[in-house]
Amino acid sequence: MGWIVKVDGVFEATLGVALVVGGASGLLDSGDFPAPVGTPLVVAAGLTLVAIGAVLWRAPVATPFLRMLAAANGGTAMLALVWVVAASGFSTAGSALTFTTAAALTVLAAAQLSAAAGVVTGL
Repeated sequence: MGWIVKVDGVFEATLGVALVVGGASGLLDSGDFPAPVGTPLVVAAGLTLVAIGAVLWRAPVATPFLRMLAAANGGTAMLALVWVVAASGFSTAGSALTFTTAAALTVLAAAQLSAAAGVVTGL
């Protein structure tokens, strides 16, 4: 069950590094996301995700934590989808990154809910 939290941590850290490198190198900038998202916000979000990944890697695993993590991932996925569908100003790369992130978060949330249910039922 703890593996799904570590996988989530690796995903968050990897996405964070991609955002930091993309922002710092100019591969991701204000042209990829709707205003007011620009390079500083892309890099800040990346650094935050790297920190979240480190916390998740070391997080103790318990059913309430898995449920909370699943809710956070599912909610973030939903918000990302609404954002990319409702807002204008995404580049092809920005929308692809946002859709891919939402899909990955949805898979993680489902796996975390499944793991939490297994803990509760003793499976």
